[in-house]
Amino acid sequence: MNFIVLLVGLLALAIVITAVVVACFRKPIRGIFNRLIGEPLADAWVQYLTFVLYVVGFSCAVNSYRIDNYVMQRNKDALLTPLNLQTAILEAYHTVESVLGGLAWTLTAFFIVALIAYIIVRAFELKQPQK
Repeated sequence: MNFIVLLVGLLALAIVITAVVVACFRKPIRGIFNRLIGEPLADAWVQYLTFVLYVVGFSCAVNSYRIDNYVMQRNKDALLTPLNLQTAILEAYHTVESVLGGLAWTLTAFFIVALIAYIIVRAFELKQPQK
């Protein structure tokens, strides 16, 4: 197996995983932004958060230190890690785990901030006199 094929495959896997996660969370994210900042600005913020999720997914795809073992020797006596089907499957598993973990933390941070913003907005709405 070629190193470049592995690298491109891992990045493609990360993009597919990110696309599925973005598709699953697009409606709730849009609803939150519509409620907090209104529809005109919500589209821009949804687009920005989508971009952020793709950046996080892409950046979590490959652990450069671990993947270096297939192309660089750590010292003159070290052997290169063999790049075969088993190591490719292991790297794919690590990619899935890393991408999902990164996206989960990003979405958790977003939802926590959104919850705090919702509480603040709700408090101001309750303070306003009834018409």
